[in-house]
Amino acid sequence: MPTFAELLTKYMRRIRASGNDVAQEIGRSRETVLKWMHGNSKPAQKSCPRLQDCANFLRLTEQETNLFLKVAGCAQAYMDLPQTLFREYIQGLFARLSRKNPPVMLLLTQAGWGEPPLRDALLVQAKRQYSPENVLHIQPPYSAKLNEYFSDLGEQCGFDGVEDDSDFESALKKRLDDNPNPLFLLVSRFEQGVPSLRENLAGLLRSLSDESRYCQRLHIILCGGEELEKLKYEKGDLSLLNHATVEHWPEFGRDEVYALRDDRFKGLLLDDALVDDLLMISGGHPQLFNECLTLQQQQPHLPLKDYPEILSQSAQAPFIPLDKSAKQQLSEYLQQQDLGKFTQPIYSNLLRQLYWKNALVVRGENWKKRLFWRCDAFVMAGNKILMPVGENDEI
Repeated sequence: MPTFAELLTKYMRRIRASGNDVAQEIGRSRETVLKWMHGNSKPAQKSCPRLQDCANFLRLTEQETNLFLKVAGCAQAYMDLPQTLFREYIQGLFARLSRKNPPVMLLLTQAGWGEPPLRDALLVQAKRQYSPENVLHIQPPYSAKLNEYFSDLGEQCGFDGVEDDSDFESALKKRLDDNPNPLFLLVSRFEQGVPSLRENLAGLLRSLSDESRYCQRLHIILCGGEELEKLKYEKGDLSLLNHATVEHWPEFGRDEVYALRDDRFKGLLLDDALVDDLLMISGGHPQLFNECLTLQQQQPHLPLKDYPEILSQSAQAPFIPLDKSAKQQLSEYLQQQDLGKFTQPIYSNLLRQLYWKNALVVRGENWKKRLFWRCDAFVMAGNKILMPVGENDEI
């Protein structure tokens, strides 16, 4: 397996990024990045969220990102789910989209699932429903320049001569004018790049979906998390995407557990009672649940009561970094199970951060929805973060 220094150097060279470029993007000093590149030090656990930013800047794929984080000692960012999971949900998703006016949907997903989960399965279903030639998929680049951003999107769509947002909009309109059938657009990893360009893209898509000539012929699913949600709710009726329907990626159920077992843990004996116990222990968090199945396979005699402590090692990422005031607030939240009513957006900055990093889960229906800790492993992890640490943390 390559070292962290080898991967960092390789990926930086691939996009011709300097140590200073990476340092500016992730909020670390140039000296720290150079030490990582030369193998003189490795990132500490508290740097894991910064390494996700680094992976985005380096334009890594999901698989490259997971390896990059793994060799740094961090939890993987993306769950590689078998394509058989959530099949009925995905079919229903497209059925609901086609009935909306306008057919614009935000598919919101907490951390740990992928961006979006089962992207290939979404595209397969889209091609069944719209036909392959009427399906477009774009992943916004991690770029701060408008011309590069929209030129890249144009290339992904197969459009010629796109140099800016106006060209991209014109090319989309021409594609719609040339074909009487609905066009489907999947926007994944929407939250890459700078906010102004995300808003530019959202505004462009809003404009097209408001235009009577195109509103029923351009079907859109945008995939993301907290930053995408802001464009729906942050400015009320003035929000760029306030007209869009919101969908939240569903939680694991028994059917998904057995499908995951059959794909990745063949031969592992499970029954409904054990599945329910593992779902409760992991809180249904995809990576923690995967860890539960790994423990079942590798240490079948390990008591279930020991699982939360083991999982708490992987559950620390949502709490990093936290400033002093946030730690005080966290200390209070850790004493509670019920953390209050779920609203969109969540008004507490800390609870919003913990929700999108998937340490919290929503339970209840409609106006009775409330926030809870996803499982005991996150409570244990939060308490560990609050414990005094030594002086040997990485710079």
